[in-house]
Order: sequence, then structure tokens, then C-alpha cells
Amino acid sequence: MENRDYSSLRQCLGPSCVQPARPSSKYCSEDCGMKLAANRIYEILPQRIQQWQQSPCVAEEQGKKLLERIRREQQQARTKLQEMERRFHELEGLITKAKQQQIREDEETNDGDSDDTDLQIFCVSCGHPINPKVALRHMERCYAKYESQTSFGSMYPTRIEGATRLFCDVYNPQSKTYCKRLQVLCPEHSRDPKVPADEVCGCPIVKDVFELTGEFCRVPKRKCNRHYCWEKLRRAEVDLERVRVWYKLDELFEQERNVRMAMTNRAGLLALMLHQTIQHDPVTTDLRTHTER
Repeated sequence: MENRDYSSLRQCLGPSCVQPARPSSKYCSEDCGMKLAANRIYEILPQRIQQWQQSPCVAEEQGKKLLERIRREQQQARTKLQEMERRFHELEGLITKAKQQQIREDEETNDGDSDDTDLQIFCVSCGHPINPKVALRHMERCYAKYESQTSFGSMYPTRIEGATRLFCDVYNPQSKTYCKRLQVLCPEHSRDPKVPADEVCGCPIVKDVFELTGEFCRVPKRKCNRHYCWEKLRRAEVDLERVRVWYKLDELFEQERNVRMAMTNRAGLLALMLHQTIQHDPVTTDLRTHTER
């Protein structure tokens, strides 16, 4: 028989096992390791569960308060979203009403407020000097030209239930992405419609910057430099605010998911087995002061 030295071998730590452990292991087999782990759970877990139920968990209480705050913010965001949807439909109704206005020939001369042809300003996109009378028209076209040279895409289309006209979402087969610009502002996949000669500007007239007067600009749309692309800019303002609210809602849903996951893991098997709070005084279960509670 082969003479083997068993003095250097360690005994397996498995329950009632007398076999030598494998090299670089505490057990002779995986079954022994699983049996010992199961015995530890059966022995320790009931006591840990009892301790968990007897002593209050500050993190659990803070998690419940955090969930309440997140739910309040979610409700506020939903209310804000309903308000923005209402503004969206009001704006569409206002634009429809504005298009029904009749052109007034006596207003055609009010294209600009100044006849000073020497005054010039510089375009914020290209830097060229331009006449203030056509500044809005030039800057809008110049911005669209430079903006179309850059792509903003995502691998997935936007799926927002109940949302109308937010992102462009045109698929690019070369980059395999969906365009994520605002649909009304995308210069790459949307073109401004050709303006008929008999179409009125229709921009609502305001006084003191924000107060509506109920009147509309009656200048032909082709000749009005003061309200160039006013429908597109108004729509973009509303859509941008709607997108911000949707992003806020998505962020709140993610926060709620993380808090719920933390609360679930806190009372899970692994957390109860690894962590323990030792109470030296069994009568005092809450170590916080009255001001901290």
C-alpha cells in the first residue's frame, strides 16, 4: 500500500464529515459546503429576524419618508404635465384662430421700427453683420444651417404614452439611431412649409411684454420680419417644457425604484446574515433622542 502522510491535510468543515478537505478549500466537496451554509442559515436567521422585528430601523423609516416625498413630487409633476398639455392644445387653437385673420393692407408698412440703414448687428451663428430689419430671418436660417450639421440620436425610439409631437424620431439607417431633437425645431428632417402670398402673420399682439390684447398681426406673413417663425418658437417653448416635465417624472420613477430596492434588500437574507445590531440594554430598543425621532 502507498504510504500517505495525512498529518498535513485539514479535515473537512462539513457537518459530521471526517474526510480531508480539498487543496485550497475548507471542504471535501461542494455538498459539504452547502450543508454547512444551510445549517448556519437555519441556526442564525430566526434570531436575526426576531431582532429585526423588535428594534426599529432608522433607515427603514427614512426610506418611507423619502417614498412619501417622491410620491408628492410625482403628483406635482403629473399636475404640471396636465397643465402643459392644456397649454399645448390652447396654443394649437390660437394658431388656428390666427390663420383665419384677414390681411390689412395698411399694416404692411410696419415691417420695421427704424429706417436707419447704417445700423448693423452681428449674427450669433456666423458673425456676419446684418441689418436689424432682417436679423430674425437671417439668424433663424443661419442657425438651422449649422444645427443640421450635428446629429443628436439614440438607439431607441421615444415611447411616451399620450404624448403628441415631442421628438423628431426619424430613423437614420447609417448610424442606426433615432433623431432626438424637438420635432418642431429639427432642421435636419423638417422643412418650413412654403408660405402662400395671401397668408397672414397672425402673431398675437401683446402689451407690457406678457399681456395679450386679443388682437393679431395682420401683416402678410412673407413681409412680416418682426414675428418671423412665431408659431414654431411658441410650439418649441411648450414642447421643451413638456420634455423637462417628462424627464423629471422619469427621474422620480428611478428614485422610487432605488428606494424600494434598498428597502427590500435591507430585510433580505444576505443583509440579515451579514449585519447585526447588538443591544446591550434589552429595555431600550431605540437609541435616538426625542428630537431625532
